[in-house]
Amino acid sequence: MRINQKIYGPDHPEVGAALNNLAVLLHSTNRLPEAELLFRRVLEIDQKSYGPNHPRVAAVLNNLAQLLHDANRLEEAEPLMRRTLAIDIESYGPDHPDIARDLNNL
Repeated sequence: MRINQKIYGPDHPEVGAALNNLAVLLHSTNRLPEAELLFRRVLEIDQKSYGPNHPRVAAVLNNLAQLLHDANRLEEAEPLMRRTLAIDIESYGPDHPDIARDLNNL
């Protein structure tokens, strides 16, 4: 990750991808506060890089919403999942498998 930051700069999508992978690991080991900070940073990078309605943004929103769900912060998770669903419907159409995942998560 540090190498990517040095090569690409702190706001490059490659850095975001590395941070996302680390956040997923932290989430899976129940280190939720650390993972949340990283997911929020990835969201910032991806929104800046791809725009607010890109499928990569939806993927990070989904990850963050799942973390908030696991932390029993359901009122914070729901709007993120609804935004994920809206982005994915717009990007892929209503019959894409990701829509089923989003509806299940919601």
